[in-house]
Amino acid sequence: MEDNNETVKDRLLQFLKAERISKSEFARRMGLSVAYVGAMRKSLPEEKVARMTELFPALNRDWLLYGEGEMYRPATETATADAREKGFLVPLLPVEAYAGNLQEYSRSVALQDCAIIGCPVRGADFAIPISGDSMEPEIHNGTIAAVCRINDRAFIPWGNPMIIDTENGVLIKAVYPSRESRDNIEARSYNSLYPSLQIPKSSIYGLYRIVAYMRKVSTM
Repeated sequence: MEDNNETVKDRLLQFLKAERISKSEFARRMGLSVAYVGAMRKSLPEEKVARMTELFPALNRDWLLYGEGEMYRPATETATADAREKGFLVPLLPVEAYAGNLQEYSRSVALQDCAIIGCPVRGADFAIPISGDSMEPEIHNGTIAAVCRINDRAFIPWGNPMIIDTENGVLIKAVYPSRESRDNIEARSYNSLYPSLQIPKSSIYGLYRIVAYMRKVSTM
């Protein structure tokens, strides 16, 4: 039963903390303002609840709304944990990181939209296909990159290729400190035909370290 002292907002914040998702990132995925999330009270409109369950299929709707059961849906949680334990499996996002130019990429992807693929190492959050030739000859068109998110406020491994998720799209570049502004990062291509990009830090949603490359993968 629901704890009378605990609101839907309280449980939502518990879930975001468990998933390591900030309020601003949650608001972005939901298409809301951060102020809306902060002002949220005991309940949520049905359309917002439907959007949340679409974005976070592991979330137990009854727990969120009424405090009944566990935070995660048992079937989803068990299947995910079992898959990861047996084969280092990760979701393959149905979008591409364009190695040449920014690609418009603003919608969030639900797990049910993703194939599950094998990863050669443990610790990846997801995999993403790479398209374009700007990272040739080191990273080829058609490569699959297995990645994990980093805490860019604590440390950025400068000089390494990373997946950069921005408000204008998602791309793969080698990341360096900007020589023009402390408020930017510099994103460089390996292919000399492509110029470096200055990306404002304020436009970056997340940086993802590449933990493995795959050319041929099997789906489940």
